[in-house]
Amino acid sequence: MRTAGRPARPRSAFAAAVLAVLGVMLMAACGSDPGPAATHNATDDAFVTAMARHHQRAIEVGQLAADRGTDPRVVDYGKLIVSQQTPELQKLNGWSGHWVLPSAAAGEAMPDGFITDATLAGLRAQSGVAFDRAVLLASADSETGAAAMAQRELAAGVYDPARELATSIATAPTTQIPKLRALAAQLG
Repeated sequence: MRTAGRPARPRSAFAAAVLAVLGVMLMAACGSDPGPAATHNATDDAFVTAMARHHQRAIEVGQLAADRGTDPRVVDYGKLIVSQQTPELQKLNGWSGHWVLPSAAAGEAMPDGFITDATLAGLRAQSGVAFDRAVLLASADSETGAAAMAQRELAAGVYDPARELATSIATAPTTQIPKLRALAAQLG
């Protein structure tokens, strides 16, 4: 509509201006946070992928220990593993959700210290003190493997949150592994 003394102004010009402003704002918002995808390398990819698999199995074994352990210390250890590693697994899955990670190939090697399906089946077949000892020893081996993966991340990874997690994983086993082995020896 034309008003006296004013030239007609197309609505499309106003809409274009609004879209341009919104576009600039969107680009600025996207550029201000590079997110985890911009700051990781192949070592980080390998660490996150392997550690997520490792944690998933450790949580499964921890729950088994919490549910079936006969010694209260084994039950407590199982509960501890579940409570500590569940939030760590959520972090790992969150990071990998932002990254394009290579698919696991059939027959790919298991992560260091991974409690295999066969070992897990063996744990499930045991009971009593034999179960308690076996779950403690499998967990000690698992912790040793996790520490080795963490050391590789610390040596060559660049993603700071993964390196922080690797630091806690690499230092924890210095006391945890001997305690697990000592408790297993006491039970047997």
